[in-house]
Amino acid sequence: MFSKSKIFLISCLVFIVGIAAASFLPVKFLEYKIRWFGAAIFFLMVAALLWQTGGATAKARPGRDLALLGMAILCFALWRYAVSLPQDAPDKIWHYHGKSVVARGLVASEPDPRETSQKLEIAVVAIQSPAWRPAKGRLLVTTNLYPEHDYGDELEIACQPEQPEEFNGFAYDRYLARYNIYAVCYYPKISVIRSGQGNLIYRRIFHFKKILAGLIDAGLSEPEASLARPIVFGGQKGLPQNIRDDFQKVGLTHIMAVSGFNVSILAAIAMAVLLALGVARRYAFYLAVALLAGYIILVGAPASATRAGLMAFFVLWALKLGRLNKMTNSLVLTAAILLLINPKLLRDDAGFQLSFAAMAGLVYVYPILEALWEKIKLPKLKGVSDALLITLAAQTFTVPILAYDFSRVSLIAPLANLAVLWAVPILTMAILAALPLAALVPKLSFLFFLPSLILTKYILAVVKFFAGFKFSSLTVGHLAWGWVAVYYLLIIFLVIKLRRCKMLAEKFDISSQL
Repeated sequence: MFSKSKIFLISCLVFIVGIAAASFLPVKFLEYKIRWFGAAIFFLMVAALLWQTGGATAKARPGRDLALLGMAILCFALWRYAVSLPQDAPDKIWHYHGKSVVARGLVASEPDPRETSQKLEIAVVAIQSPAWRPAKGRLLVTTNLYPEHDYGDELEIACQPEQPEEFNGFAYDRYLARYNIYAVCYYPKISVIRSGQGNLIYRRIFHFKKILAGLIDAGLSEPEASLARPIVFGGQKGLPQNIRDDFQKVGLTHIMAVSGFNVSILAAIAMAVLLALGVARRYAFYLAVALLAGYIILVGAPASATRAGLMAFFVLWALKLGRLNKMTNSLVLTAAILLLINPKLLRDDAGFQLSFAAMAGLVYVYPILEALWEKIKLPKLKGVSDALLITLAAQTFTVPILAYDFSRVSLIAPLANLAVLWAVPILTMAILAALPLAALVPKLSFLFFLPSLILTKYILAVVKFFAGFKFSSLTVGHLAWGWVAVYYLLIIFLVIKLRRCKMLAEKFDISSQL
């Protein structure tokens, strides 16, 4: 007989498996008679009730009910993924693929400037084809770097929407679909109707971020400023391509992304360092959570950052309890909730995959590495060992995802992370401390940003040093998902074996003491 908590955990796992299965099914199959999925759920629920009151014995009912519940959840997962797919209709922007139209809409997120262009995510509200009519959908516009546009600008765009397509083995269409973007437009004619629209809170936050970015630019030289901005706000805007390539070679791209992978590791390291410095576990937890919340608000609380913050909070909570290995329920529940909101994340969002893989490494691999470290009786070195073990544990589960999505594996990532990760929280705090001082006394901003300048120069030097090694990374080409599955099966097998050995050793020690 399963307990309620185990039934709930199994239900979440079945839902996740159902979403995974749906994401690999043909779209035409999912689009065909979607209502039948809902009907199947209803039928199974009715069947479960009939069985409950029917002639089945009490002993047989739990198994039957559990099987029916699993089937119902599986059907619900398929239905949930199916209804997230775009439906073609005249009021959708993607209905006009290949046709010349005039679309009106708002810039719905921060503009994404590149070296020679900028990308704008437009929330379409109306289309002229040939007469004006209300419309919906997201349109990704690539246009010239100037004139600049801001969040909340209402634009009129004359273009020919196109369907996103895969290129160079990169599933660009699925990448955009996770944001519900099914239409792109390149270098259209743009007219600004008015500014200052959209959500007032987001406008204020984005404007505030723009001011802070200007202060960083004034206080730091290049390329240090272009490194400091993404470490605080996320993204890689402004960094030269050769430096971005070096970060990828040494496995440090994640420090410039507001992802669960990055934020969870940094949160865990921050709390580990606080504990190593003698701060009580309770106060270290509250301090780390306060820093985490402030950071999420500062970057504008986008969906990716909010998701990252939620996962990092669970890591901190487990560290507070001192029981990382009891996080399974929270991890599965978080994944199920996020996939219920956006089922496309599981297959198509590398950040989502890396976030949960990193957390799985912290939950299942970190305790094993920690026990091994103590068994060998290696020195703790005031949190340095914790930073190394956290990095190794996270990368144990993230390496195949990085290889699959980016066709490159960093062979020197553990050393590079050990050399750099300790500096990232300090750099972040140094930048945040310098910003208000630079705003008050702009002429002395170079002095306030001096610690940040030293740390950014250090990070750039370390990255350049490690990237210079001939075998710093390995290009694997296109990696078949079968190899990824084999890797995870082997890792899971080893983790189960080692955890059992650890538990047996603990029981043996206890019995010998008795």
